[in-house]
Amino acid sequence: MKEVKILTIDERGRIVIPQIVRKSLGITTNSQLMMISDSEAKEIKISPIGLRDESNLIKLRITMGDTPGALAKLATTFGDLNLSMMYSEAVIIEKGKTAVWTVISESFGSLEELEKILKEKGEALKVEFLSLE
Repeated sequence: MKEVKILTIDERGRIVIPQIVRKSLGITTNSQLMMISDSEAKEIKISPIGLRDESNLIKLRITMGDTPGALAKLATTFGDLNLSMMYSEAVIIEKGKTAVWTVISESFGSLEELEKILKEKGEALKVEFLSLE
């Protein structure tokens, strides 16, 4: 069932998700939501992500070559490590040279080890760990 509500942003930039919506989606205190904003489309999407431990999530910006199969190698590496991806977006920076893949994923052991694996097996050129906020 779809619920359509008009929400108002308060002076501190907050919105209230109505109780009926929270209940129907199973959103409770400390539930995690992912927000994706698209400034070109003037659109915001908010989705529950189903993980309760925020410390288990990481956001990465991975620079790779803009070559056929580069993204597939990195995605396969995530799969080989049994890491679920909650969000990903790839953008070509310079056609035929570089692209950037932004990923929100479950964490894997040490960040240094993950970076090493992504560079060696996934052929990433650069791996940056970003804040989730």
